[in-house]
Amino acid sequence: TSPPPPFGHALRDFFALDKNYTNLNHGSYGSPPLSVLEAERAWELRMESNPDRWFRYDMYKILDAARRIVSEYVSADADEVVFVPNASHGVNAVLRSLKIPKDKKILYMSSAYGMVKNTLKYLHDFDEAQLLRVDISTPISPQAILSAVSAALESNPNSVYIASISHIVSVPGMILPVAELVEMLHSHGAMVLVDGAHALGQIPVNLTSLNADFWVGNGHKWLYSPKGSAILWVRRDRQALVEPTTISWEGRGNSHFQKAFSYVGTKSVSPYLAMASAIRFRTWLGGEEKVMSYMHTLAREAGQVLSRMFRTGLIVPEDMSASMVDVQLPTSNKTTGTAIPTQLLERFGTWIPVYTLADANKPDVIAIRVSCQVYNSIDDVKMAGNAILQIIRELEGDSKL
Repeated sequence: TSPPPPFGHALRDFFALDKNYTNLNHGSYGSPPLSVLEAERAWELRMESNPDRWFRYDMYKILDAARRIVSEYVSADADEVVFVPNASHGVNAVLRSLKIPKDKKILYMSSAYGMVKNTLKYLHDFDEAQLLRVDISTPISPQAILSAVSAALESNPNSVYIASISHIVSVPGMILPVAELVEMLHSHGAMVLVDGAHALGQIPVNLTSLNADFWVGNGHKWLYSPKGSAILWVRRDRQALVEPTTISWEGRGNSHFQKAFSYVGTKSVSPYLAMASAIRFRTWLGGEEKVMSYMHTLAREAGQVLSRMFRTGLIVPEDMSASMVDVQLPTSNKTTGTAIPTQLLERFGTWIPVYTLADANKPDVIAIRVSCQVYNSIDDVKMAGNAILQIIRELEGDSKL
């Protein structure tokens, strides 16, 4: 194959994105390369060409081969990795499998993803699980996060059964000090579930050295694999605790853990198999360091450019960000903030999440999260920044912007 073009707009032709759409929200849904979609389609056709051969004979050995490739990517033993449709399935599989003693608690942070909070609410409402929330306030720093969790553990000695923490928070898009958190939580006798929904493909991941108890990560966001592709890693000594969200037990594998997750009813596994193609595409681009370095450098520049344009500042310190950057908007009007994403989509051919960062001790801050990918350039960011300023002027009539 020919070498890849320079990163930036020249790479757009290798993705399925509409030519009139500027994707600055890769972090939400991802965007697989055309070659990965073609690989997924090829697996679909092979499955449908002979369903009996596929489901009864071929599927499991092909799944095993793909699982070994993905396991190597995250520096994990393949026997500790299974495929799941997305991080939501993985989180639910873990939290809803555990038989949590009535006198124990589940620790989580205020920055947890909505799905995690809703799953915990379900467990609280229906299973009477006790929850321990750790509030993360501004200014944000690794030490502030570690101190907040440490204070919660000290105030609740020997009472945390499991903690659910993000590897990279969704909004704001910040990398948490997961290695230090895992060590701290383990020292207090708590198991740790890491929600790595945004980690695969955005930052290096080494699950063996991290040594959490459970870890789940999406492929469809930053790894470039299709929707419906994710992995769940469960440390070998914890595998007896976890079952899939759908019980079938009709699969195959060298352990109950592998067997239970390998088949959860008749479904396409093509998105899982295409994860290997996504990793090959990344290799073709030049490898992990080149891909991640470009995205991170662009995100850092984007934060600086937007901060100057808006005359505001970053929500998250640069050293806690990877390929997503969060910038305060030059408005405190929540109605304006709510209107911005739709107007960006309908009028300017892009979409950026806008959210309110609430802090009990400070006024609410309205911010945006911009995702930077190999097919983006700083011109995309400047276009979006100017569009946002125009929308605010039109809605608020502020000539000072």
